[in-house]
Amino acid sequence: MKLPAILLVTLCIVVGVLPALTLGPLVDVAATALAGKALPEYHLSIWHGFNLPLLMSTIALVVGIALYLMLAKNKRLHRIESEAWFGRATGRQMFEGLIDGLFVLAARVTTRLENGSLQSYTAWMLGGVVLVVGWPLLGSGIGTGPRELLPASPLSIMIWLLLGAVSLALALQHHKRFQAVVLVGVVGLVTSLTFVSLSAPDLALTQLSVEVVSTVLLLMGLALLPQHSPHESSPARRARDAALALAAGAGMAWLTWVFVSRDYSSISWFFLDKSIPVGGGSNVVNVILVDFRGYDTFGEITVLGIAAIGVLALMEGMRTRRPTQDSDGRTWTFAAQPLMLRVAAGVVLPVALVFTIYIFMRGHNLPGGGFIAGLITAVALVLQFMSMGQAKAEYLLRGQAGRRFVKWIGSGLGIAGLTGVGAFVWGRPFLTSAHGNPVVPVLGELPLASAALFDLGVYLVVVGATLLTISVLGTVTREVPGASATRQKVPA
Repeated sequence: MKLPAILLVTLCIVVGVLPALTLGPLVDVAATALAGKALPEYHLSIWHGFNLPLLMSTIALVVGIALYLMLAKNKRLHRIESEAWFGRATGRQMFEGLIDGLFVLAARVTTRLENGSLQSYTAWMLGGVVLVVGWPLLGSGIGTGPRELLPASPLSIMIWLLLGAVSLALALQHHKRFQAVVLVGVVGLVTSLTFVSLSAPDLALTQLSVEVVSTVLLLMGLALLPQHSPHESSPARRARDAALALAAGAGMAWLTWVFVSRDYSSISWFFLDKSIPVGGGSNVVNVILVDFRGYDTFGEITVLGIAAIGVLALMEGMRTRRPTQDSDGRTWTFAAQPLMLRVAAGVVLPVALVFTIYIFMRGHNLPGGGFIAGLITAVALVLQFMSMGQAKAEYLLRGQAGRRFVKWIGSGLGIAGLTGVGAFVWGRPFLTSAHGNPVVPVLGELPLASAALFDLGVYLVVVGATLLTISVLGTVTREVPGASATRQKVPA
């Protein structure tokens, strides 16, 4: 029990005797960051001469020692009981009473809030956000800014009306999970069209690919759950949820309108100006992702890989029976996939892989990159799973029950990480990219950037994570040998 105190005392003595060697570098970094410029010359020392702080410290030490010696005489210090003088008004009694009261209050609040209802948690969070953000802004007079607004095109108005209708249908049909997933996909499609209208084709292609992959994953996950969610909410709770949703949605729309109707300063000029000379590419979006904000991207693909491996860890060995009927009593058929689908999938795969290479190679200068290329490959391979069935598709990919896809994720993270570490060789910060235009025989001048290796890591992680999740979800409902013989056969 003495070790923590000894360690603390030792640290205090070492820092007090050698402040410049122990905390000097840390103080320099922190002070420079706060000042925003180089600091003037300074030094850390213990002795600053005879001054007022030294006098006050000396008086405190002398008085404290004298008081201790006086109370310690005849061991009176150990017989002092503050409770005999102050009763329950001692510092210890008040502190312990305050802590006990806080524990009681925390228990009551916890019991009231943590009732196991996700709906209740969401309501409290949304209500808190609306209250904290909306209360200071009410009555502030903030409205439409002075920025000149452009007229809305008829196509934009139609898209907005479509989005509003889909959102309303989603709220009304959320109990029907299949319809809800399809409607969410429509919302993603509208988002893609919005990116196109804002001259962001790479973001539109990414959004569209994400919608395809996520829709397949959601449908596979929902296949393990009932087709309809139960109706549990009372009319009062539904009214509360509708009011919160309208308040939060209207608040976000209002804040968005307040920002877009005002002129604001942006740092986009920096990225536009430095994209080619510093990042070596004219596609500013891709250069930001793999160079200026490469560390963020590295963290994001790490999270993606961890999520996919987490699905494997949670669901490995889990099995569930395939449903024989849908919610309306119609019998499912597990016959071979349609011939047209199998033929189309066989044609789409090589074309998609060639297109993937094209998108990957052009990504540093034109819309594309490793993330979009990985999504396109994942969509093409998902189509193979749908046309061949999981067993045959994994056999051709040598999936090894998903283990091979884990290696893809690890390889992608390793390539991306080593690309960043390679910058240390030239004395540059982590993930600093290098670029050049070497002259290659036959090909001529060839623009190259080390960010392409980082993009390759992103590509492998995206493909590996998608296929691993699909493999795990499909394995849960895979037929065991001999089960199909006992199942009722229905003609396709």
